[in-house]
Amino acid sequence: MQITGLSLALETAVHSYGEDAGALSEAARHHLTTPGKRTRSQLLFATSPSPKHQALLVHAAAAVELIHEASIVHDDIQDRTSLRRGNPSVWQKFGANTALLLGDHFVSAAFRAIAEVEVEPAAQAQLFILLSQAISRAASGQHLQLSSKTENTNLAAIYNEVAISKTGAFIALPLQFSSLLGHVQIQDPEPARRCGEQLGLAYQILDDLKPFAYPASLARHEDISNRVITAPVAAMNLLSANEDPFNALIQHPKKRDMAINLCKSWQAEAIQSAIEYADELPPHSRKVVKNFIYDRLSSDMPLLGAKNSQEHTQKSLSSYQPRQKFGNTSTEAL
Repeated sequence: MQITGLSLALETAVHSYGEDAGALSEAARHHLTTPGKRTRSQLLFATSPSPKHQALLVHAAAAVELIHEASIVHDDIQDRTSLRRGNPSVWQKFGANTALLLGDHFVSAAFRAIAEVEVEPAAQAQLFILLSQAISRAASGQHLQLSSKTENTNLAAIYNEVAISKTGAFIALPLQFSSLLGHVQIQDPEPARRCGEQLGLAYQILDDLKPFAYPASLARHEDISNRVITAPVAAMNLLSANEDPFNALIQHPKKRDMAINLCKSWQAEAIQSAIEYADELPPHSRKVVKNFIYDRLSSDMPLLGAKNSQEHTQKSLSSYQPRQKFGNTSTEAL
């Protein structure tokens, strides 16, 4: 089955398990009507050239996406996000209680998606362990983010832990699943975890920088108004510890640019670490990871001073020249 066929089977599984939610079905359908980019499941498919059991691969991919959807629904409650993918978020349309319970259902549905494939129990058990570990790490990261204050002495270390635990855990998960499902022989999932966590850190920093492309509207951005500890906030705290980092980012353009450049250096370091860990993966997975970096993390570096970060990333990738971007690899990854 080619990637296109796997993607169609994925959507069937996500909607089947996600919308089989009893009294929560309406809310589930509302949330799943507009799908995300499916980046995580496509990473699993693209890094799995020789799956032994395609049904388990598809259901594992569905589990990855359902866990991601659960985290989004729960995050939207805590962040008070009104819109999700152009539609009212679940908590905005149905209330916080419904959103909380729907997120719980998606977690349950993820485990069920794996459990209902008829394969040897040992294979499922390994997936369950990795899945539960990723959920626990993400929950820990979310709690750390919500409980941390700007008065903490080392926001940079806190931010690093939050990004690796939240974003990194769910980008690492498909790479870990691939190590168990996607090759002729089972691979050690530990290098996949380390690689994925650094990809997640780099991905999160890049996402945190996006609002800074529009400084005039920065004060109205929800991350600033809600005082979320993002990479630029952590960087400003490191550069100017005696100032409120949120006010400094809004009011002091030169300091803001310094914080942005520091974030870009952090992102470049995370990319370099991901590349080093990717070298421990099977050759096909290594190539897919580097395509992902080239396409998603190094070709769209935003804002002032991007040249230095791009040069750093391109230097890291200098020994590898991808024939196509991640989204157009020979396996039709995305």
